[in-house]
Parts: sequence; C-alpha cells; structure tokens
Amino acid sequence: MPSLNKAIKQTTLIELLIIILCFYLIYLVAGFYGFNVDMEWMYLVIVAYILIKSRKYAAETDVNIFSKIKFRYVFLIVIVNVFFSYGMLYLANTLNIGSLLSFSLIPSLKSIAFIGGLIGTILISPISEEIIFRGIILNRLKLVVPVNMAILVSSLCFGVLHGYGSMISAFVFGLCMCILYIKTDNILVPVFAHIMNNFFAESLFYLDRDAILFNNDLVMITITILAILSLYLILNSLKIEWKFLDKK
Repeated sequence: MPSLNKAIKQTTLIELLIIILCFYLIYLVAGFYGFNVDMEWMYLVIVAYILIKSRKYAAETDVNIFSKIKFRYVFLIVIVNVFFSYGMLYLANTLNIGSLLSFSLIPSLKSIAFIGGLIGTILISPISEEIIFRGIILNRLKLVVPVNMAILVSSLCFGVLHGYGSMISAFVFGLCMCILYIKTDNILVPVFAHIMNNFFAESLFYLDRDAILFNNDLVMITITILAILSLYLILNSLKIEWKFLDKK
C-alpha cells in the first residue's frame, strides 16, 4: 500500500533504535522477575508500529505490486537464491566447522510451537526484515551515502545477522531485495519475494526428513552445480542492475 511505503520512508533509525532498546529493556526486566519474553516478539512490535504509523497517510487503492516489475522476474530471483543458499549450506556442512559459529543474532521463531514457527518464518520474519533492512535502514543510508554504498551496508547488516552457513547467501539475497525495492519503490515487492524464498526453503527443510540433501552425493552434486549456475545468474543480474543504479 502507498501509505505503508510512506510510513516506512518517514521512519528514522532513531525510532527503530528506540523500539529495539525499549524491547530489550522489557526483556531484561521480565527475565529478572523470572518471566520469559521471546525476542522474536520485537519483530511484531516493529511491524505494528509501522502499520499504526501508516494510518497517518492517505491510503490509496492501487495495491498491484507487479505494476513496475513482472512476476516471473521476481520468481526467478527467488529460485536462484534458494539454490545458492543451499549450496552455501552444503559448503558449510562440508567444512564441518558450523558448530564454532552456528549462531544467529536474528531471533528464531522456531522456538515457539510448530505452527507458530512456520508463521513466523514464512510471514513475520520476511515482513519485519524487509521493513527494517530495506525499508528503514536502506532509505536512511541513501540520505547520507551513495545508493550503491547504502545497498552494500544494509545488505551486509542483513547478512551478518544470520547464522553461520547463511551469512554470504543472506548478503547476496539482501542485495537482490534492495534492488527490487529501489526499482519498484514498493516494499511489498521484496516482502513478497522474501515470503516465497522462506516458503521454498522451509518446504525443502521439512520435506527432507531423511537429510537426503546433505547425505546423498548425487543430490549434492546436482545442488552444487545449480548453486554455481545460480551464483553466475545472480552476479550477472547484479552487474546489469548496478549500471541502472548508477544513473539514479
């Protein structure tokens, strides 16, 4: 919605920081008194804040998120990123050092009930992460640094806040989402792409109950080849889009 995009653009890093600090304060106080407040609820607070703020702006009826970009282009970006992501996970698994760095600063919604975890991973995380990293951080950085630098910094922040084995793929995914957002000027486009990405990734995870993806050599050779091809497609696309961004 246009009102949502306006609200995001008007939200400053100070506002985001205040929300985060307030929530951490609540988290610490609750913990002191023996209550467990899951940090993933901070995502919901941020989303709720943006939605409330969007009510200040005149709502419009045009909600066609594919008015400036074709669906098949977004779908292709998601698919190649999923293949590349699994390729990076396989590399991390092969190196067998994930136990040393297997942490994530982004709260995992899988700590709650199974259904709640799916909703959090497929819906809440994509919405909140796009609002935070593309909607707020990217827009604020664009005001003080060149757009290319803003993309790199916001994507780097997005990448390092993911667990080991996912940092590089998350960084690359962040670059793609930044470009989608800038090209369309509509936060719903990267949100939609992020939801699809998490849906496909989670579906593969839950369908692969016997860990075939990481234990079958033929399957992993296939995924490795697809990951390399996907990386080539991603880098080639980023190279083309980078020239477009230079003109903005």
